[in-house]
Amino acid sequence: MPVAERVSLTLKADTRIQDQGLATEARELDIGWDVTERWSVSTGVREDLRRDDSAVVPLTQVEGERRDAVVQVAYDSQQRWSAYGFAQDTADVTGTMEENGRVGFGSSYQISERLGVDIEISDGDLGRGGKLGTNYIHSDRTSLYLNYALENERTDNALRSARGSEGRLVAGARTRFADSASVFLEERYQRNDMVTGLTHSTGISYAPVERLNISANTDIGVLQNVQTGAETDRTAAGMSVGYGFGDVQFSSGFEFRHDDVEEPDLSISTRETNLYRNSFKYQVNPALRLIGKLNHSDSESSEGQFYDGEFTEAVFGTALRPVVHDRFNALLKLTYFYNVPTVEQVALHDTPVEFIQRSRIASLDLSYDIGTRWSVGAKYASRTGELSLDRATRVFFDNGATLIVLRADWEFKEGWEALIETRRLDVVDLGEQRSGALLVVSRSLGSHVKLGIGYNFTDFSDDLTDLDFDHRGAFLSLTGAL
Repeated sequence: MPVAERVSLTLKADTRIQDQGLATEARELDIGWDVTERWSVSTGVREDLRRDDSAVVPLTQVEGERRDAVVQVAYDSQQRWSAYGFAQDTADVTGTMEENGRVGFGSSYQISERLGVDIEISDGDLGRGGKLGTNYIHSDRTSLYLNYALENERTDNALRSARGSEGRLVAGARTRFADSASVFLEERYQRNDMVTGLTHSTGISYAPVERLNISANTDIGVLQNVQTGAETDRTAAGMSVGYGFGDVQFSSGFEFRHDDVEEPDLSISTRETNLYRNSFKYQVNPALRLIGKLNHSDSESSEGQFYDGEFTEAVFGTALRPVVHDRFNALLKLTYFYNVPTVEQVALHDTPVEFIQRSRIASLDLSYDIGTRWSVGAKYASRTGELSLDRATRVFFDNGATLIVLRADWEFKEGWEALIETRRLDVVDLGEQRSGALLVVSRSLGSHVKLGIGYNFTDFSDDLTDLDFDHRGAFLSLTGAL
């Protein structure tokens, strides 16, 4: 986010928590300053935390906290090349975390109008690192690219390997046959602490007429679990079609994946997954629009029905915004939701991590602009449905609920908005009631994107298909509009 004419601010956070397992957190703040048109300086600080909550913690596990700081200086020649250098060091470290000092430099060079090269070399406490990439514009229709990254922990990479390096190589080509058709081919090799493997990917997109587009893709490869050595042979393919004509827009897609999974006892199991996705929009008149979607997936395992999974979501809605009085907005939605988690989501005693649920939900969302700076809104939603805790013997019990939300939006400064909600959830069949508030402050980044930070003082979601009461806390929101 720009905070001044030549100063920008970057904030990143990454959190991963496993129940009775490893918890990792990374928080980073960077400030960039364009000193001149060619010279720029950036600096930042990052905090990392690793904690293992397992009943028995391996002696090889790395735990603790670390705080790193970095400074980078960059130069842009405004011609064919640019370069940068960076240095980072560990200010504080606890536990068995290793220090993360690192020094490196990088450069980009446009060899010709068609060929460009990017390179980075670094070394530090956690070993060597580097990046090398090329992009070649073979013609005005075809480009070729090759990129390799050997990444250790750097303060600008929140998704990183816990120990050692993560290597990733991507080579590919993309060709545009005509304005209506293009094709790509990629080879992707990756290796990190969890999995290693090579995937071949190809796809084509085709728009025979302005209103119709068709695309297809395939992925074929072998993945290996680094911890157990077990391999998964994967074959996947997909196809989609989209159509738009006047007031009607429709899209549909199908994906198929076949996995041959090597088990710890050297036996082989197979899993086949199908995914169907469909959506449509129909502009009845300037004030009224109909919307809908139908998504379905099923996953079948050769080990038996107990290991299968299934998911269905069907939505139909209508949106109203009167042209003669566009301060008023209304959205009515009807949802059918059915979810059976696969065996990978099952805990001990055949109990799913997520409930098996069948839900039917009706919701009405209203908003009204009082003036140029204030708007108020309300939402009412009702769920009738059933839950089952056992996937082997599915005994469903009723689980109805109602949700009421009241909210107010205030533009307190140009580009800045504040939102406050009060919420009440009634779980009818359990005789349980929960209530609280939610607060968000957001900033408009241009005409189409709004970024916000907020806090949910309740532990429930306004999505009645979400049965987890784990939503209390801070969050980021991103809103886009066309």
